[in-house]
Formats: sequence, structure tokens, C-alpha cells
Amino acid sequence: MLEKSNYQWYAVYARANSEKKLFDNLQEKNIECYLPMRKVLKYWSDRKKWVEEPFFKCYIFVKVSYREFFTVLNTAGAVCYVSFGGRAQSIPENQINNIKMFLAQRDHEITVSHERIQRGVSVEVLHGSFKGIKGEVINILGQSRLLVRIDSMNCSLYANIERDEVMLLEEKPLSKVSAVI
Repeated sequence: MLEKSNYQWYAVYARANSEKKLFDNLQEKNIECYLPMRKVLKYWSDRKKWVEEPFFKCYIFVKVSYREFFTVLNTAGAVCYVSFGGRAQSIPENQINNIKMFLAQRDHEITVSHERIQRGVSVEVLHGSFKGIKGEVINILGQSRLLVRIDSMNCSLYANIERDEVMLLEEKPLSKVSAVI
């Protein structure tokens, strides 16, 4: 059960193509929420255009306490909380901050994967555009990638990174780290 004054982040499953409307509805109710967006070039038969779309299709993040927990579910566009075993799964604040920092980097291509990726070496980025992010270094298609896991949603974000930008947080040789994709 949620504590009455404890605010935690949760992922909420939204109806298809209604993430932006749900975000607006939650903001009208003064509920702290986060909808990661990205610009994508869309092609039509007669034109192409840059559009903003949700980074995680059908998901929005909310920071709520017990008081607002059910208000979110009673908001138009909300379906349910992401849950396991019948209980809504909270998302640690540092994972939300990592998502925000990751997506703030416009000079890197960020990829979302729902594949089961083998564990990498725990690192903290010391300099560069991802400075301060704690994650894992993995090898995908011969390139070093910085990986941030979002366990409650069973997905990961990753982007290219140079090995000299990171500091190891655990004792595993980098050369033996690989990913299965």
C-alpha cells in the first residue's frame, strides 16, 4: 500500500495515441507528470515533416502519493499503472532523471529496446554529454554503448559512448561484455 505522503514515480499505460492528451489532463489536475518526446521525420506521399511523438509509445510517467494515485486512473486516457503481481511498480527517481538526461542529448541517437540485453559493466559517466549518468557499458554490433535500464517497464535506453568517458563501478573486464540482440 502507498504511504500517504510518499511521492513516487510510476509508469501509466495510456490509450493508443492519447499520451499528449493524458499529459494535458494530468497537468490540469496539478499532477506531476513526464512525457518524454522525440522529433521524428515522417514521410507522406506528397511531403515530409518533422513531428514530435512520445518516446515510449502508450506510456506516461507520473509522480504521485496515495492521495493522487486513483485520480490518475480516473483521468481520460489513462488505462492502468504498469504493475507486476497486481501491484503498481514504482520507478526510482534516478531512473527518471537518467531518462531526462539521456533524452536531453540531441547529438546522440537514443534507442529504446524491449529485448533482453545481457548485463554489462556498471559505470558512471565522468565527462561528455552524458556526464553524471550511471548505467552499464555493453557492446552492440561492435560499438560501446551506454545502457540505462528501466526495469519496471522491462526496457532499456542506449546510445554510443566512448570508453574513456566512463569510470568503472564494478570489477568486470570491459572486453568480455556483450549483448544479445
